[in-house]
Amino acid sequence: MNEMLRRVGFPAAAAVSAAALLFWGAEELLQASLPPWRDSVGDYNHTEKISGTYLVEQSAAQEDTLLIFGSSELRTTEISTHPANFFAGKRAGFQVDLIGRGSCQSLIHAIQIAASGDSLAGKKVVLITSPQSFVPEGIAPDLFFANFSYEQYLALLEDEDLSQEVKGYLSARVAQLLAAYEETEGASPVDPAIRALAEHQAQPSLLSSMEHAVLSPYYAFSRYWYRLKDQASARQVLLQGVDTKAPAQPQPIDWAAEEAAATAEGEAMSSNNGFGMENDYYTTYIGSRLERQKDRDAALDYSVSPGYDDLRILFEICREKGIEPLFIHVPLHGQWSDYTGFTAERRQQYYEQVRQIAEEYGIQMLDLTGYEYEPYFMCDTMHLGWKGWLSVDRALIDYYYGL
Repeated sequence: MNEMLRRVGFPAAAAVSAAALLFWGAEELLQASLPPWRDSVGDYNHTEKISGTYLVEQSAAQEDTLLIFGSSELRTTEISTHPANFFAGKRAGFQVDLIGRGSCQSLIHAIQIAASGDSLAGKKVVLITSPQSFVPEGIAPDLFFANFSYEQYLALLEDEDLSQEVKGYLSARVAQLLAAYEETEGASPVDPAIRALAEHQAQPSLLSSMEHAVLSPYYAFSRYWYRLKDQASARQVLLQGVDTKAPAQPQPIDWAAEEAAATAEGEAMSSNNGFGMENDYYTTYIGSRLERQKDRDAALDYSVSPGYDDLRILFEICREKGIEPLFIHVPLHGQWSDYTGFTAERRQQYYEQVRQIAEEYGIQMLDLTGYEYEPYFMCDTMHLGWKGWLSVDRALIDYYYGL
């Protein structure tokens, strides 16, 4: 404890006192200059949505916006059926908001939604969790840190409506992964006070309680400072956005024609391989290395992973916040998985474990796992493709309108 006080506690207390005078009223001035929400912000998975809270809160306040929390699949905007393209111009009467990037797994979404206060209560929220989230080791420490938000973690701890069980679980995972990240080569500095806070919240002791009391002013100012930075960053994003006026009467969608177009686009964009994968992806990541990929995943097993408990806590947070999400259960690429040795039996075991967790929490689910052999359903080894996104688009309309 003495070392922590020397490194953070006493200097922090002095800094807080000085900074409080310097920044008094700064947040009020900044908020007065913030532009309103702009619809086009939803079409891009801006980093500020992952690192902060302001843009998600503003998006949730809109009456015609559907929030989609996802991972690397959100970047496949070259595909016309991707929701950002398919729903352009509020084609179906609503705007989508993309939140997430690569390695934003269930734990990252859990922290984001836990930090949202009551802004998402009763809102339409879509959750997409990729199969690779359930590798035996769970989310890698460096990938966790790349998407972890100090602001969000501090915010969720202030939410009195979140159970101590949720806060304790999240804190234990944060403490574990921050400690593991610090051990990785070339790791960026981790705030020792935040890691100490997570350790205290996960497993409080007399010593950690004393340490926490001393560091409380530091945490209070950090919360204020991160919120201020978040709003300043959000301001720049909003300034570049534009609004979209929904059509007075959305036109009916010819789903048969849309599927034919998606199939034709998939065929044209995957012409250099026999797996139905997007050409550039195949050339970059497989191509000349195809033979070396044969049976590489013969030992891969998703039966045990921290990712399952992370998914449970994500659903529990939705339950505690009164959110009834639509969960997208994404398949693996069946043909490719067979080639690399990740057998159908082991894939089905993984699919069923996720189904059982969703059922346990009464989650509405779009189960796409029966389409793992469908041509052009995936655009690479793991991400939704032309026909896969089209299935999602159709489900989003039904979910949004409660059909």
